Amino acid sequence: MRSEQVVDAALARLEAVDRDAAQAARAAYGSLTAGEGLEVVTGHGVADFLWYQLPTKWLCDLDEKLFLAAALGELFTRLDMPRYAAMCLDDTTAEIITAYETRGRSAGLKAYRAALSGSGLRPPDLPGVLEWGSVMGTEEAAAYWSASAALEMAIAAGHLKPGGSGWRRTAAEISTGFLHGLHNNTTGSTWLQWVHTERLQRFADSRAPARARLAGPLADRLVNPVPVPAGAEQVIAPMRWLLDHAADGAALTTTGNLARPLVAEGCRRFDWLTTTGNPRSQSDIVELWTLRDWARQAGVVRRSGRRLLLSTAGKTVHAGGTPTLWRSTMDNLLGPREAEQAAGEAALMLLLAGDDLGYRDMNEAVADVLAGEGWHRQSTGQPLTGDQAAGLLGTLRRRLRLLGLTTQDRLGQSARLTPIGYAAAHTAVRARALRPRAHPIG
Repeated sequence: MRSEQVVDAALARLEAVDRDAAQAARAAYGSLTAGEGLEVVTGHGVADFLWYQLPTKWLCDLDEKLFLAAALGELFTRLDMPRYAAMCLDDTTAEIITAYETRGRSAGLKAYRAALSGSGLRPPDLPGVLEWGSVMGTEEAAAYWSASAALEMAIAAGHLKPGGSGWRRTAAEISTGFLHGLHNNTTGSTWLQWVHTERLQRFADSRAPARARLAGPLADRLVNPVPVPAGAEQVIAPMRWLLDHAADGAALTTTGNLARPLVAEGCRRFDWLTTTGNPRSQSDIVELWTLRDWARQAGVVRRSGRRLLLSTAGKTVHAGGTPTLWRSTMDNLLGPREAEQAAGEAALMLLLAGDDLGYRDMNEAVADVLAGEGWHRQSTGQPLTGDQAAGLLGTLRRRLRLLGLTTQDRLGQSARLTPIGYAAAHTAVRARALRPRAHPIG
């Protein structure tokens, strides 16, 4: 018997005892499957219908929405699909639908996301592997839904038990294994490689000729990460030093700066110069506050009272050795704001292309790239100038100088990447190219 005949028979049995419930179940099932049949029904799809589509897209009152969910659950019971039936009839579903109706869309969406995360059906973000975008391309969406199917199979088999001890770690392992699994038999490529290729194509596409000239040729070079270079531990020694102290609970002043003995230690160890020759405060040392801001942006440190501590992510990075610390540091080489990141990306692409540009020429070249991408001065609406691009590049230039990643000795000079600087720039641009895509409006 074909699947739709099975569904029709189940609806007929339901109609025999409750005509209204059968009518509601038929309508809900039709919306859930969009006419494509029982084969397309998945746990994630049922969750999306119950926790988003039904409460936001159906123009009926709360009681009717709850009745539709319950009726769909009765249908799944008759189809011998107890897990889907349980989702429809569970108190969580009623609570989420009610949240939309009584507390508004934002509250409903918050409850929906929390329930989906706790269901085990949502592929988790995997730091260092893949973080899912709120806006996905075709390949990423296919990977997401296929990963969800892999999680659902694990739940059905009893290998993944949402809510149980260590279940999130198990879900991450299943998702990671899936992404590294074969997607194309002809090329031998993995799901992750297909997602990366799609994101790199998006990175290379540009309406601006100046950016297209840089990004197009570079995209192919970003397919694979460059190895952590020899000498990386020495280059990132300042970040290691800061994390070592944070691991012990670095003392802070009442204003939140690093304590003076630690400031003096950093100056001695890394030969950081001060304007007075007698370091008194973190704010006197450009390198030190640059380092602290960088670590904060990377999310590896946190402040607790008058102590600087490792964050949860920082503990993982600190324990992970040079490769982990290198990736964490260079993935966050660009500044924290989107404008700084766009400017820094352009500058690094110019450096990776080998363009020999002086300080002002670099500013003008970056301004040209940004103007083509639609960046404008807020007050006048005119394209950015070289001087404004210089302001956006300040964070990147300080970080490059801090770790000696360019040949630049003094501010204002032209700069070229050192060999290790090339690896750092490649890592930073690749991280930005492969970043998840977010919806521009919230």
